[in-house]
Amino acid sequence: MMNNRKVYSSLFIYFLMSGIIFAQPKLNVQLGGGFFNPKFIGLDPDSNTVLPSGSLLSKNLLLNWGVRYQIYHNMRLGYTQSHSLHFGKIGSSNYTRNIAFRSISFETFYYIRERMELNFTLAPMINKGKISIKDEKPSEDMDTLLNSYNNSSVNLSTGGTMEKTWLGFASHVGLRYYFSSLLSVEGKIGYYNSSYKENNWKLEGEKVTGPKMKIKELPVVQFNLIFGL
Repeated sequence: MMNNRKVYSSLFIYFLMSGIIFAQPKLNVQLGGGFFNPKFIGLDPDSNTVLPSGSLLSKNLLLNWGVRYQIYHNMRLGYTQSHSLHFGKIGSSNYTRNIAFRSISFETFYYIRERMELNFTLAPMINKGKISIKDEKPSEDMDTLLNSYNNSSVNLSTGGTMEKTWLGFASHVGLRYYFSSLLSVEGKIGYYNSSYKENNWKLEGEKVTGPKMKIKELPVVQFNLIFGL
C-alpha cells in the first residue's frame, strides 16, 4: 500500500512538473537580430558622399527586442522594435544614424507538434529615423570665464540631431521551438512596407531634407530568443 502511494505521488509530481515546464507562457520577451537588404543612398562604394564607410551592421543587420502577451488562447498582442544602426566619423565629428522600425503586432499561433509552433503576424508600424552629429571642441571664451572661477578648461559639445517619423506595415510567418516554457527559439520571414520619403525631417524645429533610402518594400528575416515569464 505504501509503495502504491509513492507511485501515485511520483506520477502526480511528474505530470505537475511537465505542465509547468511545457505550459504556454502568457508573457514573452524577445531578443535577437535580423537581416534585410535596404538601399541606403550614399553607402555605395562609388558614391561621392561624406558619410562614413558602411559595413554589415549599417547595411543589412537589424537588432530586435520586444514583448508579447497572450490575450486569447491562440492570439498574442505585442510591441517590437528593430534597429538599423550606423556609426562613424565625419571629419572630427561623431556620426550616428538609427532607423527604428517600431510595430504593434497581432499574432496568431497553433502547434504543429508538441513543442513546435507556427505563427502569423500582422503589425502596423510607426517608424523613426534619427541622425546625430556631435563634436567636442574647446571654447576660449568659456575657458576664460571658468579660469576666473579657478576651473580648468573644458570641451563643449556642438552639433545637432535631425529626426523623422513615418508609417509602415509588417507581416511575418514564424516557427518557434520550445525547450521549456522559460526558453524558446524563433525564426521569422516577412516584409516591412514603409511610406518613407526623404523630405520633412526636423532639425532644431526646422524642416530639412534627409537621406534617400529605398526602404518601401523590404523582405526581412529574423532570429530571436524568447524568454517566457
